[in-house]
This record gives sequence, structure tokens and C-alpha cells, in this order.
Amino acid sequence: MKSTRIIALLFAAAFLSTGCVRSYFPGPSSESGSGMTVIDYDVTSGNWRELNGMFEAVLSVPQITSHIVSDGNVQVSRRYPGENNGADILTPLPAIRTEVVEAEGGGDYYFTTFIDYEWSKGTISIYVTTSDLYTGDRPGDMYFRVFINE
Repeated sequence: MKSTRIIALLFAAAFLSTGCVRSYFPGPSSESGSGMTVIDYDVTSGNWRELNGMFEAVLSVPQITSHIVSDGNVQVSRRYPGENNGADILTPLPAIRTEVVEAEGGGDYYFTTFIDYEWSKGTISIYVTTSDLYTGDRPGDMYFRVFINE
């Protein structure tokens, strides 16, 4: 009797832990019919515009339709092309990195870079902000991969 209860509890726990959950984490492929569209974007240094202490790049993404806005999801990753023995490395956004540069007159200067995004029908805005809000230098070229889930 006791073993029957244990088996029933294990079965119930297994059943509950495999419930139906919609996952938005980007998958490894963009096969047709998978319900996901994957698009790569290259943002050059000249595409960044200064905006109140940060930089913004606006991507035109016509694949983000009203249907996606109401029932889907969009994920963006920063892409480092060929950084892993020829394969891309992806860092999901938002991303926070601490950087060190050599300061004039010696010593090191530490700051943090934040990269995040907003999306709406037809567009994605990517923002780059540094912890010191310095906007004297535009961000360099950056590469992004967009995952659109229906």
C-alpha cells in the first residue's frame, strides 16, 4: 500500500512538472514552419544616434506584425561573428559588461556598458548606455540576431 502511494506521488509529480509551457527562448534553428523567424542585423558605428545620454539604433523589422505584438514574442541577442572557432557567439539582451580602458596620464578607467532593446510593430530600438553617460564616442559596429516567435 505504501509503495502504491509513493508510485502515485511520483507519477503526479512527473505529470505536473511536464505541464504545457510556451517557451520563448530562441532555439538553435530557423527552419521553415517552426514558428520562429531569425534575422541578423549589422549596426555600424554611423547608425548610432545620441539620445539623452545614450545611443540608439532603430532596426526596421517588418516581420514584427500586429499578430506578433499581441500573441508572439521577440528576443534579441548581440552576435559576435566567428568568435568561437568560426562559429558565432550570442549574448541575450539585456546585457551588462564592465570594461577597462587605460586613462590618460596612467591608471585604468572602469565603466559599465548596458545594452537593451524595445520592440513594437515593425521596429526594434537598441540602446547602448555607459555608466558614466559619456557620449563623446559612438559605439562601434555591433551585430545582432533577432528571434521572432509566433
